[in-house]
Amino acid sequence: MDHSTNQSAPNPKLEFLQKIYLSAGQLSWQMWAIGLILVSGTVGFTATSMLLKLPKSPQCVRIFWPIASASMRIYCAQMEAEQGTVDSYLRAINLVEALPEDHPLRKEINRNVEEWAVAILDMAEEEFQKGKLEAAIKTARRIPDYVQVYQVVEERIEKWRGVWREGEEIFAQVEKELRESNWNLAFREAVKLLSLSNKYWASTKYDETVKQIQLAQEDSSQLDSAYQILRRGGLDNWLKAIADAEKIPQTSYAHQEAQNLIATAKDKIVDYVDELIDDNRWESLSDVVNRIPDSLALQEEISDWKTFASAGMDAQTGTTDSLKVAITAVQEIKADRPLHQKAQDLINRWKLEIEDVAHLQEARNLATGGSIDDLNAAIASAELIPSSNPRSQEARQEIRQWTNTIQLAEDQPILDQARDLARGGNVSDLRQAINQVQLIGPNRALSGEAQEDIQRWRASIQREEDQPILNQAISLGNSGDYNAAIQAAQQIGRGRILYTEAQTKIDQWRKETRAQRDLQEAYLIAQGKTPQALVSAISVVRKIPSSTDVSSQGQQALNRWSYQLLSMAQDMANRSLLQQAMDLARMIPGDSAAYSSAQAQIEIWQKLLQPPSSPSIPLSPSGEVNPLMETNYAEPRSN
Repeated sequence: MDHSTNQSAPNPKLEFLQKIYLSAGQLSWQMWAIGLILVSGTVGFTATSMLLKLPKSPQCVRIFWPIASASMRIYCAQMEAEQGTVDSYLRAINLVEALPEDHPLRKEINRNVEEWAVAILDMAEEEFQKGKLEAAIKTARRIPDYVQVYQVVEERIEKWRGVWREGEEIFAQVEKELRESNWNLAFREAVKLLSLSNKYWASTKYDETVKQIQLAQEDSSQLDSAYQILRRGGLDNWLKAIADAEKIPQTSYAHQEAQNLIATAKDKIVDYVDELIDDNRWESLSDVVNRIPDSLALQEEISDWKTFASAGMDAQTGTTDSLKVAITAVQEIKADRPLHQKAQDLINRWKLEIEDVAHLQEARNLATGGSIDDLNAAIASAELIPSSNPRSQEARQEIRQWTNTIQLAEDQPILDQARDLARGGNVSDLRQAINQVQLIGPNRALSGEAQEDIQRWRASIQREEDQPILNQAISLGNSGDYNAAIQAAQQIGRGRILYTEAQTKIDQWRKETRAQRDLQEAYLIAQGKTPQALVSAISVVRKIPSSTDVSSQGQQALNRWSYQLLSMAQDMANRSLLQQAMDLARMIPGDSAAYSSAQAQIEIWQKLLQPPSSPSIPLSPSGEVNPLMETNYAEPRSN
């Protein structure tokens, strides 16, 4: 049976044509033919429209379909299709497909069947666009296989599956990048979802993915702060980093990264605890173990650490009984525990300490006498403790303290006597004081104070001896006899208290000497009175520092020679040697009084060298600049 929508339309109803033919028997056959064509087309179109647009009626639910008329089937099919559901479209198709193939309305029926099938496929497409792939496939496959649209169903399903696979592959890559904290790459992958021909992937899933990326970035940013805190070091920072990392939920892509941070911080805390045990910092150990969170799963270790801390603080009491209590406590650490070996090491150490405590107690009892003999006896007793024993450091500390007390008792009278001698203040008294205090040897309790006094007294002696020499040198320098001043100041040797001050004065006087020499050299050069001589003299005099006494003379000479150069340049200009004049004027330095006048003259001469069309500078009959205009170009010459 051919249900193609291209099937030829059936002829109009025969009954209707017969009635028309009988009623028009008297017309000619031409008129009958024309009328027959017009009426048949109108009737067919009208009948079809009326059948398909009949008003709704509840009769369809009470019809016995095996004996129902074709018009009723078409009418009820139209009613079903208007409900707009997959089931209603299928019921409509089943109603009209029961009609014979040669039915007069078959062409119109086939067109409607195809429209209803297309509507079902469109509804499947909507389900696909909403992200319901399996539902869309199921709906599409409900289309009857005898309709033309069915030919594209499998093709459409394959297309949907291809788009879906592509979306899943993109999303899988996004998740991979997120797990590796590659936020930019994850977003680049997510953007590919926008190009998929599916609204669910291109909108809903894309929005969800972008939100996941943003949340992952926020969690990662929180972890960045936690890592910064972790890198600062210290228990407080490690615990704070752990607390921040634990806020990252398991659903976050940054969760594994957070767990890695927690593991790193945990290792640092464990290492820190080991250091505290090795360094016998028992109070700090007790504080640390009480702050370790339960989330680190270190309950057994914490129990052992608390045992260590309590036993260690008992051992620090330093008595034989407290050491025995500490030994008994750490003996509870079983052989299968990680800290068992450290426990055994501490037991052996504290057993040695019990022996050391006896020696220390005896030494301390001896030292209570306070005399030098008592202290020497205490030192001898404490030295019985070997350096390899646990209490050796404490014994060495006691020995240093008792030794210091002995040295103070022996050396303080020597230092006091030296200070009494130094109160006289003269060089002889100070030398005697130095000789006296040098009796205190190095590395003794008062050797630092002794050396400070020696340095102070030696400085006083040197100042007393060298100040007159420096004063004489300064006097010579003030009178201008710099060479004699330098020779006098050089008598103060290196390392003496006034040496630096003397060298500063010597440097200044040498600078004055060089300045005077440069000024005299400049005067000699300037006597040549040629442009080259004046330029050379100016170059020499400009080297004179402004801090020297002759700097003002040098500046006066510079100004005078600069005006002489300007005068020579003007003479050249009067002889029409404008280029040579400008070259000479340009040699006048900027720190001279003639500089501005020279620049003004150069500007005038440059204008004179311009083409004739340029306005000329008014000149006097002698060729010089018009005196009335000169104030615009040059300052008055200095005599």
